Amino acid sequence: MITITGGPRRYLLLLCFGAATCWTLLSIFVVPPYMVATTHLPVTESPDSRGQPFEDIIILSKKVELAGWWLPAPHPIAQLIFVHGAGSNRTSKFVGSLDFYRMLHDLGISVVTMDLRNHGNSPITDATIRMGAAEWPDVIAAAEWLTQNHPSQLPRYVFGASMGGSTAIHALHHGLQADGLILLDPQLDIFDSLSRGAHVSTGLPAWIFNLAARVAIWRYGLPNGERKPLSMAIKLSLPILLIQDWDDPVTPSTFASGLQEINPSVRLQRVPPIDKSDPCLDNKGAWGTHVAALPCHPDWTRRTIRQFIESIFTQSMLRSSERQLSA
Repeated sequence: MITITGGPRRYLLLLCFGAATCWTLLSIFVVPPYMVATTHLPVTESPDSRGQPFEDIIILSKKVELAGWWLPAPHPIAQLIFVHGAGSNRTSKFVGSLDFYRMLHDLGISVVTMDLRNHGNSPITDATIRMGAAEWPDVIAAAEWLTQNHPSQLPRYVFGASMGGSTAIHALHHGLQADGLILLDPQLDIFDSLSRGAHVSTGLPAWIFNLAARVAIWRYGLPNGERKPLSMAIKLSLPILLIQDWDDPVTPSTFASGLQEINPSVRLQRVPPIDKSDPCLDNKGAWGTHVAALPCHPDWTRRTIRQFIESIFTQSMLRSSERQLSA
């Protein structure tokens, strides 16, 4: 009998090599499109469910007709552009958008919001999410809609949740004029959030998706380097309120803390702890506490936003007046 020593070890090495090769090929050719694919999620609710007046509107963004709402406050002190996250729409249950609009209404803030391209009831242009790189014109279009339909000297703010934060930052980088920016668990690093998002969706370790994330960034022109939202946000000079959950599984606090350390305009507010068994996290699965500030801590969120608005109200009124005079 002839015995081949080391046979099982050799077969194990070959098996590992084959598995690694297969995963590498999958990471290059198969996984990246799924990382940026849009999920059609139509709008099925309205502010009527919160007893809030609103108007259905169409916002024209580079020939794309975006479906949106205008939610006027009865005695407004400010206007706000509300930007949702990836794969969501203007009624995101994770964010609690309808409750957010009602809260802002009660604070005297008129809101314009829309489904970004490839989301909600807005047209599917290429069925691809670009993490702010292609969506930012939609935010500027919303600002232009405000100026044309509701011209005002009131302060203007922009709110962005998750990828909406990246989109808002890109819009400001490209010339959007605003008096303040509110970020909720913002997407500041695309590579990291792609890997973590894949982990949340599949349960596999985030590092397994690192190659696929790199390929997706390259193939689809996603923000990276000087174009990534963190790099752009560092250069912003307007007042920024950054609401961050410290246990966020998708957009970790590391990047929020880093932004605050570099940019003195950033006011970082840490969301109070949220127990994983809290009913406010029902049906969120592994997404956990991501963008859960309002559903889980409504009073704290309302107070935090109100204090931010009030703290810069006088300064923003002066800037808004100057903007009107120079227009």
